[in-house]
Amino acid sequence: MVARFHAAAWVAATVITATPGRAAAQHIASDHRSWHASHIALAGAFAIALWMDAAQTREAVRRGYQEQNPVLGPHPSVGRINSYTVAAGLSVLAAAAVAPRRARPWLLGAALAIETLAIAGNARAGLSVKFP
Repeated sequence: MVARFHAAAWVAATVITATPGRAAAQHIASDHRSWHASHIALAGAFAIALWMDAAQTREAVRRGYQEQNPVLGPHPSVGRINSYTVAAGLSVLAAAAVAPRRARPWLLGAALAIETLAIAGNARAGLSVKFP
C-alpha cells in the first residue's frame, strides 16, 4: 500500500512539474523556430567568414606568425584551430537559435562584423584564402 502511494505521488509530482515546463518549452520553440530569409543569409555569411578566418589562421601558423586570439594562444595547432572554429560557430548559431527573433539579426550581424574585421586584419598581414 505504501509503495502504491509513493508511486502515485511520484507520478503526480512528475505530471504537475513537467506540464508547465513542457508548455513553456513548446512556446519558446515555436517562437524561435522560424528564421527569416535574412537570418539565414546572415548565418550563412557568418559561417563562410568563420571558415575564411580559420583558413587564414592555419596559414599564419604555417608561416610562424603569432596568433592574436588569446583563447587559441600564440602558436596553436591546426587541431586546436579547427576545434575552436567548430565551437565558435556552433556557439554563435546556437545563441542565434534561442535568441528572440528581433535580436537574432543583431547577434548574427555582430558575429559577422567581428569575423570580417579578423579577415581584413589577416589580409593586411599578407594572409589570403586560396580556393582549391
